[in-house]
Amino acid sequence: MKVAVNLLGNVSRHQQFITLRAASTSLQGNGPLKTNWKTDTVYLYQFPRPANKIPNLSPFCLKIETFLRANQIKHEVIGTWLTLRQSPKGLLPFIELNGQQISDSQIIIWKLQKHFDLKDELEDRERGIARAIERMVDVSTNYALLVDKSVNNAHLLLSRQVSNAPIPAFLTNYLAKGFSQTISKRVNAVLGKLDKEELKELLRRDIQAIDDVLGDKKFLFGDRITSTDCTVFGQLAAVAYLPYRQKITDLLEDDYPRVQKYLDRIRSHYYPEWRDD
Repeated sequence: MKVAVNLLGNVSRHQQFITLRAASTSLQGNGPLKTNWKTDTVYLYQFPRPANKIPNLSPFCLKIETFLRANQIKHEVIGTWLTLRQSPKGLLPFIELNGQQISDSQIIIWKLQKHFDLKDELEDRERGIARAIERMVDVSTNYALLVDKSVNNAHLLLSRQVSNAPIPAFLTNYLAKGFSQTISKRVNAVLGKLDKEELKELLRRDIQAIDDVLGDKKFLFGDRITSTDCTVFGQLAAVAYLPYRQKITDLLEDDYPRVQKYLDRIRSHYYPEWRDD
């Protein structure tokens, strides 16, 4: 970068910025999708808003949007099915920041924290707990939740009334069968072929761990929201607020009301437009 600046000699700062911006864009191959991007504005590419008022059905997309809102980072949400093919890793979400594409929700958060100098201000022990919780919910909890969300209720998830996906009603059940089988294989590959009671116990233990750390605090580590809270909220909220009952619905209502209230707090504070009425 210093070499590039030196080569520009006495060129004006404005011209230097334009030249460096073009150079950074050219390194991306096809370049950013947002060609008229603004400095330090995050462009979040994710699935379109669903029909049931949840900001996103993807827990990873919901995680990133919550992180952006919680840290008051200037951003623009771009929801379209077409961007899935244009993602650097073929997955959503991904972001563009100053002409650079960044994918994978965890890496996105790390990059944003570094770029905007954001810190969760956790002690050593808390950092260890935070990392353990993040990996638990993004792997164990995520796949346990997928069974009810995307395997047992695939036909409801894919319906236009929930997903808002451009799928004709007469094709929903047909596509749901294949979708259910695909997700089931993924779950089995990660968790093994657990039966219903084993899956329920796995999910219960994960929610118990979250409840144990949360206690009576506002957020997991006190009065300030952290990136770990965004991760937990993304995973649980993307499923718990769906308009059909699941194991997580019963667990939160019957056994873990503190976790339910915790989700409700984050939802009402950072998504004031997200209402049931």
